[in-house]
Amino acid sequence: MLRIYFLTAWRNLKKNRMVSAINILGLTVGLACAVLAIVYSYHELTYEDCHQKADRICRVYISADFGALKWIPSTWGPEGQALKNLFPEIEKNSISRINEGIVRVGDNLFLEKKILFADSNFYSIVTVPFVEGMSRTDPQSIAISEKTAAKFFGRTEALGKTMLITCNGEKFNFTVTGIYKNLPSNTDVQADFIVPILAAKRFPYWKYNEYNSTNYNTMVLLKPGTDVKELNKKIASAFKMPVNIPNPKAFLMPLKKVHLNGNYDNNLGKLLTFLIGGLLVLIISCINYINLTNILFSTRQKEVGIKMVNGAKRRSIFKQLICDTALSTGISFLLAISILQLILPQFNAIMDAHISLAFNSKLVIIMASLFTITVLLSGIYPALKISTSKSIEFFRISGTSFLSRNRSLWVLTTIQFLFAVLFIQVMLVMNKQNNHLSNINTTGFSAENVICINGYEWGDLEKVKAELLKDPSITAVSWGNSIPTVGFNITTEWKEKDNKIPAGQLFTGEDYMKVYHIKMLAGHYFSKDYSADFKDGIVINQKTATALGYTDPIGRLMNVKEKQYRIIGLVDGYMASPPIFSDVPQLILPASKNQSQFLTILIDPRVKDKALKHIQTTLPKFNPNYPVEIKFHLDIAEEMAKSYYAASKLMNTFFIISIITALFGLFGLSVFIAEKNRKEIGIRKVCGATISEIINKLSKGLVIQVVIAICLASPITFMIGQKYLSMFPRHIKLDLLLLGQGGLLALALMLLTVSWQSWRAARKNPIESLRYE
Repeated sequence: MLRIYFLTAWRNLKKNRMVSAINILGLTVGLACAVLAIVYSYHELTYEDCHQKADRICRVYISADFGALKWIPSTWGPEGQALKNLFPEIEKNSISRINEGIVRVGDNLFLEKKILFADSNFYSIVTVPFVEGMSRTDPQSIAISEKTAAKFFGRTEALGKTMLITCNGEKFNFTVTGIYKNLPSNTDVQADFIVPILAAKRFPYWKYNEYNSTNYNTMVLLKPGTDVKELNKKIASAFKMPVNIPNPKAFLMPLKKVHLNGNYDNNLGKLLTFLIGGLLVLIISCINYINLTNILFSTRQKEVGIKMVNGAKRRSIFKQLICDTALSTGISFLLAISILQLILPQFNAIMDAHISLAFNSKLVIIMASLFTITVLLSGIYPALKISTSKSIEFFRISGTSFLSRNRSLWVLTTIQFLFAVLFIQVMLVMNKQNNHLSNINTTGFSAENVICINGYEWGDLEKVKAELLKDPSITAVSWGNSIPTVGFNITTEWKEKDNKIPAGQLFTGEDYMKVYHIKMLAGHYFSKDYSADFKDGIVINQKTATALGYTDPIGRLMNVKEKQYRIIGLVDGYMASPPIFSDVPQLILPASKNQSQFLTILIDPRVKDKALKHIQTTLPKFNPNYPVEIKFHLDIAEEMAKSYYAASKLMNTFFIISIITALFGLFGLSVFIAEKNRKEIGIRKVCGATISEIINKLSKGLVIQVVIAICLASPITFMIGQKYLSMFPRHIKLDLLLLGQGGLLALALMLLTVSWQSWRAARKNPIESLRYE
């Protein structure tokens, strides 16, 4: 019997090819988004499952009055051991720090960014599965991943071979003593090279045994049965740190919660955005399917009526209609999986993930549940509606009047329009805010055509600058310990001894303002024309002047870290910190000419290729053993805020897919409306109706639905928009004009979708319509 149901369903699919194709396409898109959302969510929610003791591992965090930040996901070096000595609940502790360096093996020379310095306890806390050799504590030993071994040694044996690594200006000759499996993408413990931290004693400024820097990652392994919350209470009350910052406290974050709750990437928000977005697309696809299925079923009334008159039970009618939906959903599911195989590489690039469709038993159960839910969501309502109707109704009225009484179709179509209008309006708000944040009038600086290169490896930067400026394709050169919107250093050691107001501290070279087109409001910037300024001069912004109580700050004195400076310039209030942080007082001091975190180069965009070639040939003259890695400021900024940009791209993608899905459904609906009204259209044309009058007649009801959707969506968009914009201190003003633009755009898309089919119907020769029967 089941075979007959599916055979009938297949025949019905072929009978109504256009609407069936639209139905399957809509479900395919919805299922593709839902499957991708589920696979991605599974990847995110199983973070750190690769570590055998993950349930007992915690990372140590610091909370303090850091200004805009409430906590940081890193620690001072001695904290782990101090906590272990004080609290018996801690079984082991480990300290590590990630670094980049130049790795050379023979002629292979690469800049590597995942060189992890870690102590011996690291391996007994996290799980690093070795396939060859083992880890050692010898500071000349190194463990590498399988992909690193293949990259540097190919098919030759890697164990016992030597690697020359240059980190922070120090050269190391390491011997490979172990090769471990590539660590999965869903762990925050990422390393291509693992080096004993004892080797870092050659870095004089690391001082990991002192409270010198908070650049260390500290992990602890708790004893079985330890309550993290209770232990955090004990740490807050009993553990004190000998540091000179306001209210410093340490607390533990369970390793499994770090990815979603314990970093600045807002991975939880990204996960929720993706999961909700994927399920929303599926729901809209199901609504679309219900609408079009109602249309298809309405054409089969006589078939259903005859079956009922001849003794068919309601249950068999219901099963037949559910099988119709199951067949369409099954085809859509297979198409969705095929599409996902094609788009996964692009998705992984955007999300910085390594997701594949390698289903395990849990995912198979989830996918089977998704299939069942989709069939029920899409098919149960129309199947119940048709199967529970009385047989006499299928003969008393025509299919057209049956459909015209279908209020649920009107409601569901209006809901589709509501989502479409809502998504269009939210997209406009987000995109306008993004454009606002890239406008020089908002940011106070321009990063267009600015290249940022590691400034540590080239020696005297004044000489580098002079050599680069010999080519006219280079407009300006400078350097600094940070660049606008990409990280910033905070200090409270200014103004007065007990000051608690945080300020950004920036060390730059001459022409830094020129590189970024930052305006000077008063005074001057650091220049060779004023050589004395490099000893005791300082440049501030207006917030600093206000905090100091200076209306005319030029020439006035101020203290920074117990040293007195003379204010020589006042800069415009440019956006120095990331967009989500409020502006703070800015203290700008001269940087060393020998090294800096960033070497900033402004190029002439008209001769971009020439400028890039000049940079790539000039820098190796100063250090031939360091590869020139050219990155534009805008790319660095996007990489630093990759979570925000990824979430924004995902939301826009889901919104666009949802809108297109709704328009597909609307197109199918317009096809059916034109078809069911073809006799009426023919009669109206014979009676003298114009094409515009007929188009108006066919589209009027849909226009009313869109207007209702606009009225319902606009208040919701306003609330969502206000919440979104509140994240940014510098944001646009949300007004009715912007919401109106979104509504008009939705109306225009609807009219374009419907009017073509209506125009075709209105253009037909009325004789063709009236010749029917």
